[in-house]
Amino acid sequence: MRYVVWAFACLSLMGLAGCDFDRHEQHEANAYRDQISHTMRMHHLHMLINHVLQMSAQGGDMQLMGNKHGPVMLDKAEKLLHRAMSGPEMATMHKQGQENTDAMKRTHDLADATSELIRQMRTLSKQTGNRDALQMFHHAIEVAATGSSLMLLGQQGLAEDIDLVMVNHGQTMLGEASGLLYEETHTDAYSELVKEIVQLLIGIPEHPVQSTVQ
Repeated sequence: MRYVVWAFACLSLMGLAGCDFDRHEQHEANAYRDQISHTMRMHHLHMLINHVLQMSAQGGDMQLMGNKHGPVMLDKAEKLLHRAMSGPEMATMHKQGQENTDAMKRTHDLADATSELIRQMRTLSKQTGNRDALQMFHHAIEVAATGSSLMLLGQQGLAEDIDLVMVNHGQTMLGEASGLLYEETHTDAYSELVKEIVQLLIGIPEHPVQSTVQ
């Protein structure tokens, strides 16, 4: 009878130890999943802002042509930017204590610069001078925004080998955007704002989502 009691006690202790181990593994798994979820959410928000920049660049070119769709495009871009920065997703990340991270600071800096760019684009018209330079700036924004989105999507690790192709091409496009601005000699407040935005886009894709694919 003593041996039966001893065996039962050993089995009970082993069960408790197993439960502790399972709880520890579950805690680590939850923490990892939360980290991935946060990084993925940040990536998607950045891609939304990148799309806002693409819309803005197209709207800015329309403004220079005197096209009536220019103001409409800028309005849509501004509304999407507001949704990205003021929506429940951003509020949740702030509640989770992410507001002081470097990634969040870059996000707000990029959003602020984008908002100012849209404001300045509203003043463009067919009578605006240096139109060729402005169109080159808008092209640089589109190239940089596309490159940034390619990098962010590739870093999510969802498509195995093709992810590396996307990241590499995204890096190339960011380099090309920077080169376009370097070649353009026209300098004023507008061009400096564009350069700031491109530099922010170059600095943002630095937090890859760790893929579970081996």
